[in-house]
Amino acid sequence: MRQSGPVLGEPGEAVDARPGSADPAASMSLLTSLLANPLDAGYEHYRGGLGSRRVRAAGKAGVLLVAIALGFGSVVAISSLRHPAGDVKADLRTQASSRSREVADLRDEVQSLGSQIERFTHAGSAQDGDGVQDMSLAASPVSGPGIVVTLSDRSGPGKGSGAVRDQDLAMVVNAMWSAGADAVSVNGQRIGPDTFVRKAGSAILVNVTPVSSPYEVAAIGDANALSIALVRGATGDYLSAAQSVTGMTVSTKSVDTLSMAGLSPAIAQYATPLSTHSEGDPQ
Repeated sequence: MRQSGPVLGEPGEAVDARPGSADPAASMSLLTSLLANPLDAGYEHYRGGLGSRRVRAAGKAGVLLVAIALGFGSVVAISSLRHPAGDVKADLRTQASSRSREVADLRDEVQSLGSQIERFTHAGSAQDGDGVQDMSLAASPVSGPGIVVTLSDRSGPGKGSGAVRDQDLAMVVNAMWSAGADAVSVNGQRIGPDTFVRKAGSAILVNVTPVSSPYEVAAIGDANALSIALVRGATGDYLSAAQSVTGMTVSTKSVDTLSMAGLSPAIAQYATPLSTHSEGDPQ
């Protein structure tokens, strides 16, 4: 059997180790706390006070910086308010000088344009009948490479009327001019500035001359550029829609040499005022 007896605790103190007695390690609590938490109990309190002091110091520094900035801004504002007159006057003088120069330049431009208008007006009024005739719609014979666009009525039953319309011919003619054609004709009829393509009943008139299907629109110029003008842009869309609606056919071929006769010049006619009194009228 084990013998129970006193157990030595701290020096000079006996600890009863019998069941039901106090914890024999209770006397080690101080040593245990020192080993578990070596920091002094007042350290946390000191550290918390130090952090708050740092925050307060940072706040004071921030307030000081704001105060310095406000003071500097106030000094600058006061300085600018005390000495603005000279700068404002100088700016106004500079702007006035600049505007005066612009007005003078515009006045000179207006005078120059007025002189040009007056010169052109006198030149136009000084032209006689022969001068106007020289600027008339005359066109010389011409030949060169180009293309021929053939528009044909649809034959046989099918969708649409199948007939080529005057606006179809006009669209092709305008496309040729826009693409840089030197000369254009429709079924041998030379197209000039005063030429019209118009429908009269069931016939299409070009230069007051009726033409019939197939309609050959000949154009002298760059064959590649003229061909591209028929398939791109508004002209290409229009011709595609016209073929779908009316059933007409459109074909194009390049020609090495095309020849067109000259266009008779238009004769300018002038009105003359009637005399104030006829011979039989009483004075």
